[in-house]
Amino acid sequence: MEEKRKRLARETIEDKITLKIDEAKDILETAPEKKSRGIMLAQFFIPWGIALVEISMLFLFLDWDTFRTLGFWMTIYFFPPLGKESVIPAAIGLSEVSGMPGWLVSIDPLLIALAIASIDIIVGLFLIWNFDFAKKIPILGKFIKRLESKGGALLAKNKYIEALSFVGVTLFVIVPFQGSGAVGASIIGRAIGMNPYKVWAAIILGAVSGCLMIAYAFNTFKVIFKANWIVGLVLLVIIIAVVAVYLIRRRRCAQSDMDMKECMEGKTNETEE
Repeated sequence: MEEKRKRLARETIEDKITLKIDEAKDILETAPEKKSRGIMLAQFFIPWGIALVEISMLFLFLDWDTFRTLGFWMTIYFFPPLGKESVIPAAIGLSEVSGMPGWLVSIDPLLIALAIASIDIIVGLFLIWNFDFAKKIPILGKFIKRLESKGGALLAKNKYIEALSFVGVTLFVIVPFQGSGAVGASIIGRAIGMNPYKVWAAIILGAVSGCLMIAYAFNTFKVIFKANWIVGLVLLVIIIAVVAVYLIRRRRCAQSDMDMKECMEGKTNETEE
């Protein structure tokens, strides 16, 4: 009798564990047709909850001026065409320009990098759970539809993304140009049939590494400029020239019929005889 009672208790515990696992699997479901109303609501509000927790933690551990300045730059990041390549350097160095508001303080490179990356990470999670719904949100939806309409052409121009899959999407997030963040990566991931959570993992890796590289590259430049403004100015001119050449070449490649990678490598459409 005692053995039977123990067996029943064990089976009850195993059933509860199985039920919890099933519930967890339901929360992770991404196919709209397989979701219950409760799962849809949970997936809609969980990313917002994560964002609220992050804001609360920043408020508790940062001084008021730093929190206010960081919040300003994180808000600015939501408005195209500004991206991580412009917001992060501005957050690190703009406060030192004369005429800026007194509350606008310089943000530590690590802090601004992780703060901006967190936006892409949270937005990425929201999109893999609520992609179709997100297209109905006024501003975000318009941006998604515009990128989606260009998705086929973008994928055709960047065939390495499909060929490399996870690595390609990660590189797509890292490269600082408009449309290359979480929204663009989510669209590209759907287009090539990647597992949604692989897409999110690529967004996490690409966002963190890309933001850190930009933050510390600019911070290094700022240190050099302060130490010797002539060397800093020369370095700035070189950087601007390289970026300008890259953007001009990329624009020309985008207008051509060639694969983006081949075009950027300097290949032509002419066949070798």
